[in-house]
Amino acid sequence: MTVTPADLLPNAEFTRHRPRLEREAIENASVRRARAGDHLTFLFENDHTVRWQVQEMCRVENIVSPAAVQHELDTYNALLPSVHPDGSAQLSATLLIEYTDERERDVALRQLVGLQDHVFIELGGERYAATFDGEQFNAARVSAVQFVRFPISAAGRRALGDLGTPAALVCTHPALPATARLAPVTRGALVGDLG
Repeated sequence: MTVTPADLLPNAEFTRHRPRLEREAIENASVRRARAGDHLTFLFENDHTVRWQVQEMCRVENIVSPAAVQHELDTYNALLPSVHPDGSAQLSATLLIEYTDERERDVALRQLVGLQDHVFIELGGERYAATFDGEQFNAARVSAVQFVRFPISAAGRRALGDLGTPAALVCTHPALPATARLAPVTRGALVGDLG
């Protein structure tokens, strides 16, 4: 589902209802969050998370012109999960590399060069590599916020919905190996997002 201008509230109305909408956004995000180790958090995106991010951007930056709003929608809609005619799908997540100490974070972001080759989702014994936005890393360091996609086969999509089948996010980078088992509530949310 793509978020359109018709799905957005005018900034003044959004601001008026923001406390309630923020609670709903936090609740929606909480079931789509998976923590791998101490420093990696995956937040799976859907139309609710995208709508909230666009509304917040428009509020904070006072974006009101239709062209500027559409630019924000185009940017954030690229984060939505998708389903393909053959039954395969693509999950989408924001990956946060989190360190409370700024110096420790700076060192880690330099040590994590190559991260884009070490992040996977495992579904039913199959490993699916994440694809990263190439603008969020370089030869010297990675960004603390990464937008990743997980292309999965039709079999992987079925495995995601079968709670008797293991499902996990895995990072194999030598500087930060970590695994996060996907909770049933998260899996249910992702299956729902994929329709």
